[in-house]
Amino acid sequence: MNRKRGLISILVASVIISLWVCPGMAREVMLFGKPLTLLGYATQGASVSLKPNADGYYDTEKGLQMALMNLFIEGDYKAADTLKFYTSVKLTTDWAYQIKANDASWSDKLFDKSKNHLNVDGQYWQVLNEAHFTFTPGNFFFRLGKQVVSWGEMDGFRVMDQINPLDVRHGLGDIEFENNIIPIWLLRTEFYPRISTKWLQDLAFEFVFNFNADNIYDQGIRTGNDGGGIWAPNIRIPDPAAPFGEVRVGSDISDIEQPGRFNHKGYEYAFRAKGVVHDTILTLNAFYGYENSPIVKFADPTNPFPVVTVASDGKLLLHPYFAGKYPLFRFVGMTASRDLPFLKATSLGNVAPVVRLESFYAYKNTFSDFFSTPPSYNIFKKFDEVRAAMGIDWKVRIRPLNERAYFFISPQIYYRWINLSGPQDWYDTAVTKVGKNNWTGSLYLNTLYLNAKLTPSFFWLHDFYYRSDMFKLQMTYDWSSSWRFTLGTLLFSAKDLIDFKTNNSFDLFTNKNQLFFKITYKWQ
Repeated sequence: MNRKRGLISILVASVIISLWVCPGMAREVMLFGKPLTLLGYATQGASVSLKPNADGYYDTEKGLQMALMNLFIEGDYKAADTLKFYTSVKLTTDWAYQIKANDASWSDKLFDKSKNHLNVDGQYWQVLNEAHFTFTPGNFFFRLGKQVVSWGEMDGFRVMDQINPLDVRHGLGDIEFENNIIPIWLLRTEFYPRISTKWLQDLAFEFVFNFNADNIYDQGIRTGNDGGGIWAPNIRIPDPAAPFGEVRVGSDISDIEQPGRFNHKGYEYAFRAKGVVHDTILTLNAFYGYENSPIVKFADPTNPFPVVTVASDGKLLLHPYFAGKYPLFRFVGMTASRDLPFLKATSLGNVAPVVRLESFYAYKNTFSDFFSTPPSYNIFKKFDEVRAAMGIDWKVRIRPLNERAYFFISPQIYYRWINLSGPQDWYDTAVTKVGKNNWTGSLYLNTLYLNAKLTPSFFWLHDFYYRSDMFKLQMTYDWSSSWRFTLGTLLFSAKDLIDFKTNNSFDLFTNKNQLFFKITYKWQ
């Protein structure tokens, strides 16, 4: 039934796109005497394993691993000067499940069992990306509908940007992080008092209300090949009594408490004041709501007893029972962004860098110790925490490497301090093991060649706490205003630490190094 529904979704989306964006059709049409603008794109990608002897690793697959297709179309209709409607639809399909349907290795490792979850994104909220209307009378702004509210200044690090959930089911390879944000049903209002002084301009007050029209939360990578597909994390638990000395964690069985639709227990409230203060773009933020990911713990391991199966390589697969909830999440914080003209340098192109800052203080966030030894499966604890990040965007000239274009350099640092009551580590809602002080850094570089048609880029993400890394090297070529070709590689590495060798950070993905290619067609 799910397969039939997925094929119908593909057919419907293909027909819509062929009708709306055929080459002979106008990009802007008149509807009731008002302009309706249609834009969109289609992408087809493929990724291939770079792991030598991939057949010898249970958590990866030789050759083709993903064949992800995206179809996207948006319509923007201006009914009046103060009233606009916007809708976008998106269809995502991974053809690897069709291509490898008869591959014995693919099915032996249970990747085929994740088909219902990852083959076609066919749920209504996945196909209907955004749908909202905007009303702008006088000094006010109202937007109601399925939308994205972006509060953050960072790329990739979500500090202040906590309102919308994320979808990372299809992996960690997308450097265009905004593509992973899930639009949800919200009411957003803004008021512009039009106050202007020597030190303050563009003052505005924003209020966001999530009335929980749907239970849409983070869509993370699931455990087990039958749950998470090719991106399932490689979680191992040492067990001398088990075959090969360890047990592998497979798909889980979860019981997560959720509020009902439109239930007041799922309501969220967010407030922001923003303006330009002495040439600095400044915001003050407050949020009262719930985490987008559940906090989980082991359910009582004796009731019911955990399910254990055997993987194709002979190792045991433990299917744990998790219990959890979406805990309260409350914070106050700020963001700031400004140019630093005193750092202009003629030898570097005479462009001032932009510094971006954001930070918040969260009150009594919930953590779990579900992987402790022995497992304390009945314990959640609450700790205050501070999250902060700083980034710099700088365009510089490096003439020996590029005579015509600037290099864009963007380093970032992210710090998370948790007021733990003891020396032990705890797990957060992302099932990430965290200590009292946690540091992560990133670096992004790109430049332009061939009259801005060729864009090489480099992205590096480093986890200082676990000394592990993710690297993404990519080359894009804009053949025309409509066609783009992308070639790149995604690499993971992790140190073999004495105190925590496995199951943390990028160590979970070190067998998933890959080469990827993508073709993009845009119509506009």
